[in-house]
Amino acid sequence: MTKTILVVDDDPEILDILKLLLTLEKYKVLTASCGAEGLELARNNSVDLIVLDLNLPDIDGQQICRIIREELEIPIMILSARDNVSDKVVCLEYGADDYMTKPFENIEVTARIKAILRRTEKEEEQCQDGVVEFFHISIDKCERNVYINGEKTSITPKEFDLLLYFSEKKGQVLSRDDIVKDIWGKNTVYSWSRSLDVHVKNLRQKVEINPKNPDIIKTVSGVGYKIKK
Repeated sequence: MTKTILVVDDDPEILDILKLLLTLEKYKVLTASCGAEGLELARNNSVDLIVLDLNLPDIDGQQICRIIREELEIPIMILSARDNVSDKVVCLEYGADDYMTKPFENIEVTARIKAILRRTEKEEEQCQDGVVEFFHISIDKCERNVYINGEKTSITPKEFDLLLYFSEKKGQVLSRDDIVKDIWGKNTVYSWSRSLDVHVKNLRQKVEINPKNPDIIKTVSGVGYKIKK
């Protein structure tokens, strides 16, 4: 089935280049030149991935990323001239799947898009396994919901990914580098920032009986985390 990609960018030349490039790769391409139009297209169409600029004329792309992630389960790749670390961290915290800076190489854009779509397809295949029971936690892969002692809890997309990952690694000591590589892929900004630790801290608040003395996700000093077996 043909995948649909939505490109949101206020530069007509960038829109034309990406539309041509992705059409040649056999994708269906939708385009929007402002945030409001992009949101409308995302909400009203079956979109498989969004390529999103940050410098939009009406709504900052970071806020578009946050809104989309709150409402929809659509992968997002940021493509922006803004290359400072703070922008990258904020977007990844909001749930972006990748961050690429302009100017860009055509071959790299398509490679990253294909990688994100492969990960998405893998997650859809995993959905067939249904519900994972993890101590007092139930993880619904299909709906991407988490239940603590039978009660649904609010959880962000990356917290969900981390929890599911940890559930598959029971009894193992996991290094920070391995977690970052497996969860965030090429988004190496996480390898030296404290964002991973922040995610784990927030996750503990939601799933541990005593977050100050965690029993499931234990810290291994100088290494990473150990997951209770």
